[in-house]
Amino acid sequence: MNSTVNPTRELAAEIRPGVRRPDWSAVTTPAARRALAGRTAARSGLLDMWSHALEASEDIVWRTVLRLYAAQGRPPNVDEIAAAAGIDGSRVSALLRKLQLRDLVGLKAGSDAIWLAYPFTERATGHRVELNGQVLNALCAIDALGVAAMYRTDVTVESQCRSCGETIRVTTAGTGRALRSVSHPGAVVWYDLAYADSAAVSCCPAIAFFCSDGHLQCWLDSQAVQRTGARLNMNEALELGRAIFGPVLSDPVPAVV
Repeated sequence: MNSTVNPTRELAAEIRPGVRRPDWSAVTTPAARRALAGRTAARSGLLDMWSHALEASEDIVWRTVLRLYAAQGRPPNVDEIAAAAGIDGSRVSALLRKLQLRDLVGLKAGSDAIWLAYPFTERATGHRVELNGQVLNALCAIDALGVAAMYRTDVTVESQCRSCGETIRVTTAGTGRALRSVSHPGAVVWYDLAYADSAAVSCCPAIAFFCSDGHLQCWLDSQAVQRTGARLNMNEALELGRAIFGPVLSDPVPAVV
């Protein structure tokens, strides 16, 4: 299977004071580190969009969107965001458009209605995450596995093998730092490196669970265009999810004086 990723410098963007994304300390296995390095190399444009920290009001709206999304089990609307963030609704609309330019949220065409806020989407993707009593759609397998670390709580993930359709169930432990159970011991994740315009429409549709290496290989062999990415076992995939999503809701780190 094609796993064309090469090690590179541990590039990360400071998303708020003292908080860097991705968190390279979360990836300890060689395969996860290669996958994260490959992501950085293949999606240099995305890192460029993150290279400057959000303005304070943008960051407040971004985190408010994610907290409300998880609490409500659906995308929050502008009025709900405005009330929770203490920011005028018209200003919230403008800030959401700025966040969309950073590929942090997605808005429905011609409106300020949210249809995605990574790792979640209102659209059925087959990746379902049970989080604090809510069941939410994740954009891809890695997004689903990253939810626990992002919200500092354990989750249950259910998805289907992209090849045979059999249900794969994963539960986390230690607030997303470890696996509690995996329904298929040989289950793996394909981490695709394609990127153009946004992750949601380029790589996410191809980042999926498979119940075995054999089924992953069958799927790769069936692709009209050869895929570039990495095969990860479930522990490696969890590390990658932690690295990408663990920092998102972290509080700023006070400066040492």
